[in-house]
Amino acid sequence: MINRSINPKGNLILKTSSIDTNKLLPSYYTMDNGKNIVVFKSDSIDIVKIDFVFEAGKAYQTKKLTSLFVNKLITEGTSKHTAKQIAEILDYRGVYIEKYNDSTISSISVLMIKKYAEEILPLLYEIFTEATFPDNEFEVALKKYKQNYLNDIMKPQYLARKKFYESIYGRNHVYGSFASEVDFDLLTIEDVRNFHNKNYKLNNCTIFASGNIDKNILAIINQLFGNPIREQSFTPIIPQPIFTQPKKIYVPKQDAVQSAIRIGKVLNTSWDTTDFTDLMIANTILGGYFGSKLTTKIREEKGYCYSIYSMVQAIRGTCVFFITTEVGKEVKDNAIEDIYNELQDICSTPISTEELEVVKNYLIGDFIRSIDGVFEISERHKQMVTNHSTELFTDNYLKSIDNITPTKIYEISNIYLNKDSMTQIIVG
Repeated sequence: MINRSINPKGNLILKTSSIDTNKLLPSYYTMDNGKNIVVFKSDSIDIVKIDFVFEAGKAYQTKKLTSLFVNKLITEGTSKHTAKQIAEILDYRGVYIEKYNDSTISSISVLMIKKYAEEILPLLYEIFTEATFPDNEFEVALKKYKQNYLNDIMKPQYLARKKFYESIYGRNHVYGSFASEVDFDLLTIEDVRNFHNKNYKLNNCTIFASGNIDKNILAIINQLFGNPIREQSFTPIIPQPIFTQPKKIYVPKQDAVQSAIRIGKVLNTSWDTTDFTDLMIANTILGGYFGSKLTTKIREEKGYCYSIYSMVQAIRGTCVFFITTEVGKEVKDNAIEDIYNELQDICSTPISTEELEVVKNYLIGDFIRSIDGVFEISERHKQMVTNHSTELFTDNYLKSIDNITPTKIYEISNIYLNKDSMTQIIVG
């Protein structure tokens, strides 16, 4: 019988030197208004993807929920087409639209067969510039999202996430500010229309084009979206980090079967430092992959949960670390004790060279997988641009993988992962 508790020997040793980072860099097409289209081209597929990214996240709203509802409702009718007509045009041609909204940006991503681009791009321009936000569509969406919210606040995991960001950033910070039930009742259709008119301007839009992009498609985008800008220049909001005192908060929820746990902090570092990329590697060892310390202890050995992981995350203007899981409420105290024991262990006991080699191999393989395809590369670059980072991060990350040692893991963990510096949230 195979002993499945022992990892099989691997023969493939991955090297960062094998990664072609040049393919991560886009080309640019400058439109008549001076703005660039960010282009990642591949002739091997017959699909194109166009991402329109607006500085129109919740940081720009004066009333909660307006940013979200503009993003969700923008395709629900224009001065020329109803929501049904738009849906029929897109569905018949197999066009896929994905909408995304967060604290700083709102985006509309369109995936389509290349031959339909000349027909669909004018419709997108119409949607952005002539959206009407019909009253009936707004009322339906308002009821739907309010019910979704009421369902979410019954879930310990949602409440733990909300309380965590409120605690580490404060409720007045964009990353710690969340809507409540009353905000759904206060929102009006005029709020939505006004936010759209103010924030969905072409000078406030970055366009990413990937896939089988040719000169004709770029010319169409330029013709529609590249008119000389007459609007006032737009200055992006960059939220500043807040460093609060660590807290321990327990939110009882008697009807919950599980307790949601979230432990973490705002990091006193930034994305462009080697400290940040070194810490990403330390975090992988702690809880960033299936063979991590937290998964091995909390999931595999103790059986307290189905999933547990930790993350070091760079968001615009700030960085955050957290551990998150859901465990049976009868074992939550034991799980928390074990989590802190693992934090203490990575800060006090250097890992073995063999364990570090496994992690480095995993990280290189994971990085290669994350850039395997033109759409993956474009999405990665889009996230970097919207977070205001650059390929300096990539250089630092690959250098950290090459140069990291057990001693460095120990040192960087002691600086940033001290268990006494963490905020702890328990719900359930």
